[in-house]
Amino acid sequence: MKKVLLVEDDYILAMVHRKYLEIIGCEVIDSVACGEEAVQSALKNNPDFILMDIRLEGDMDGIEAMIEIQKKSNISVIYVTGNSEPATFEKASKTNMKGFLIKPLHLEDLKEIVDKI
Repeated sequence: MKKVLLVEDDYILAMVHRKYLEIIGCEVIDSVACGEEAVQSALKNNPDFILMDIRLEGDMDGIEAMIEIQKKSNISVIYVTGNSEPATFEKASKTNMKGFLIKPLHLEDLKEIVDKI
């Protein structure tokens, strides 16, 4: 069972994403809403991967959080975003990105990426 850190600042979406992860056989070891908490949780809990929203509460977005995490760890990330701008994708691709999914998240797309991690 893969351990996942869920990073999403919308409570309803966090619940939906948690359910999707559980359906495909993952264990959500923590769920946080901001980049700073994501960094702390990732380094403390060492998940197999992070399901990361890009726009988050606070001063640090999801990509910036991953850059900080990857200074100390090589944890993989699947980004989930409502922003399909090429510049966002390009910035995200400089991290250990395994997937880039546009909201709304589809279970089949998530499963396909998770199966490759």
